[in-house]
Amino acid sequence: MSTESSVINRYSSAAINHEQNLCCPVENDTKYLKIIPDEIIEKDYGCGDPLGKIKEGDTVLDLGSGGGKVPYIVSQIVGQTGTVIGVDMNENMLALAKKY
Repeated sequence: MSTESSVINRYSSAAINHEQNLCCPVENDTKYLKIIPDEIIEKDYGCGDPLGKIKEGDTVLDLGSGGGKVPYIVSQIVGQTGTVIGVDMNENMLALAKKY
């Protein structure tokens, strides 16, 4: 199995059933988490925190956006004048993001 297939399979499974230690989660400011559905927070496997460099009006591209937690947070920071684009290669993760 290729590395790409392995990653897709692992994250596809994790989009359906929460996987405890898939990645090293980041603690986000709870004020941004209030509007995010619990299922997205539960199935967030992101690593890193780009939020300190984002400001109102920015256009942000999130590569590997998964279920959409970071785009939800970033949309609150960039506001009405900004744009957020989430991209992921995993159909199950995209389905989770699109669900909400």
